[in-house]
Amino acid sequence: MKLKVARNKDSDQIIRLIRKCFKDYKNCYLDVENDSPELKKIFTYFKSKKGKFWIYLNGDKVIGCMGYLPHQKNEIEIHKLYIDQKFRKIGLAKKLMMKVEKIAKKTHKKKIVLWTDTRFKEAHAMYKKLTYKKLAKTRKLNDISNTTEYYFEKKLN
Repeated sequence: MKLKVARNKDSDQIIRLIRKCFKDYKNCYLDVENDSPELKKIFTYFKSKKGKFWIYLNGDKVIGCMGYLPHQKNEIEIHKLYIDQKFRKIGLAKKLMMKVEKIAKKTHKKKIVLWTDTRFKEAHAMYKKLTYKKLAKTRKLNDISNTTEYYFEKKLN
């Protein structure tokens, strides 16, 4: 598996990956036009917001992705962490999370935050294992999937 910064030309494969991941969950759909238009120009979007977005490749196929953006003054927010089901539980997501933690520490951030769909129980377990705390805060996205998300954070030393 090769990890690299995503380019705009990777957008179609990233969208396909997320749609594939969503199929694992009942009534979970990706509406790019209305909810995630940034996916169409992924590199441009994350660069313009001073963040980064990576993809994992197996050969020339995107099998994982994740990005981060600065959030508030001393925080980084994780975005769109998805790993193809065939490649889960081998440490790819953890490596991405650790990469962002390293960046956050190097840039003197105090906290990493993320929102995750309440249906993504596998991801919740991984976040907890990496010492992220699930707070009581939730949010409804009012999207086609009727998504409610949990809020997780990790305070850094």
